[in-house]
Amino acid sequence: MKISADCKINLHLHIKEKLPDGYHSLETVFHQIPFGDEIDIVTSDDGLIHFSSSGIEIPDGGTNICVKAAELLRNLCGKNYGCRIRLKKNVPIGAGLGGGSSDAAAVLKALNNIWKLNLTKAELETAGLELGADVPFFISGGCAWAEGKGEILTALEPLLEKGVILLVYPYIHISTPWAYKNLNLNLTKSGDNVIFAEVSKKRASRRHCKEMFFNDFEALVFEKYPEIGKIKKMMIDGGADLSAMSGSGSAVFGYFPSGTVPGELMSKLGKSCFVKAVKL
Repeated sequence: MKISADCKINLHLHIKEKLPDGYHSLETVFHQIPFGDEIDIVTSDDGLIHFSSSGIEIPDGGTNICVKAAELLRNLCGKNYGCRIRLKKNVPIGAGLGGGSSDAAAVLKALNNIWKLNLTKAELETAGLELGADVPFFISGGCAWAEGKGEILTALEPLLEKGVILLVYPYIHISTPWAYKNLNLNLTKSGDNVIFAEVSKKRASRRHCKEMFFNDFEALVFEKYPEIGKIKKMMIDGGADLSAMSGSGSAVFGYFPSGTVPGELMSKLGKSCFVKAVKL
């Protein structure tokens, strides 16, 4: 089974408080975009989980999340099932695009099918939360308002339609634990229900929403890595209707509703960054 594990951008991200278990309570708008890693999964009769990868090199820091997802699902069903997972890594690592979480969700969904486990979407989301706070979102994908750790989801009508998303990754790996550890919650912007009320409207004004959107991590990350802040400014100066850092960074996205990105902007950013134009 060949599947695409599409990544996401955060149109809005507010960190509210640290929870007793070490996670943080947040409010965010997830928006899936059609660019991601490629995964090929087939069954294996030897009862083992085999994994191989190509594309962007994956740090050898432990078991890959695809394998963890397969092991988790196998433990849940109590069967000695095996599989072979081949991952082609296209999404930059440490970019705030949710590539690993999307891979995990894709494996959970695929093996639920291949192994005929008949787990419900809710059961897959619960399992996915053990692998990462935003894995549940990728079970359904699309566009969603998320609360709690990111697992309390309310589906939204897509806020970005047609046009092009320009992803720019400056080859700076932002550690998510570092970002949360150094974020001063006393300085984050106040969040309220106004943004949710707006984005939950079926015909919410994108322009109205974008005036309220913010990412609490931007001030922290831009101070340490000013070049990332410059990328956002270049996006806006280059005609992006909306631009922000995704998640805890370091990728920055720009939304161009016209469907075209200025060639000069692409050329400038492409000299020192990973650049990917994604058509919606």
